Amino acid sequence: MATIGRPRALDDYKRREVCALVAVGCGIEGAARYVGCNAVTIRREALRNPEFHEQLRNAELTCELEPLRAMKRAAATHWRAAAWLLERTQPDRFARREADSLTPAEIDGMIACIAEEILAELPDEDTIVRVGRRLSDWSNRLRREDRAAKRVRRDPHRRPPPPFPRQTMLSADEQPKPTPPT
Repeated sequence: MATIGRPRALDDYKRREVCALVAVGCGIEGAARYVGCNAVTIRREALRNPEFHEQLRNAELTCELEPLRAMKRAAATHWRAAAWLLERTQPDRFARREADSLTPAEIDGMIACIAEEILAELPDEDTIVRVGRRLSDWSNRLRREDRAAKRVRRDPHRRPPPPFPRQTMLSADEQPKPTPPT
């Protein structure tokens, strides 16, 4: 049986080439130019083919690990490399901060102190509950925004979930039977 449509731009050989090029640091765009296709074609193929998606993801991780390994080797003998590595991998603990900057923990402590003082000055219980809820909502929103800012970048090959569940057409046999009222 003959296949209908245009042949795939990425055969097995080209997919292996793409993964090899990405693993050595070429990137998806450069690998696409090398194999003669568009970067969108590679990303689309990764969405269609879970095995290729996994191979491409592993190639990207391999590319990221080599420089990290080199920095770790350098950090073993050079204190500046060790300091640089700590500043980049654990910025909350080791990165340089401006003299007037605050950590998230310091900000949380300040918000808690201010909230206690405000709540102590309020006249009645209803107002205390209402203002306390608003302060708590505000503090939670700040924490969520801080976590979102620190979140790792999402996998560029992962398809986002649909905004609503897809409805499928059911045949007459598959239609749910109405339940009688009790």
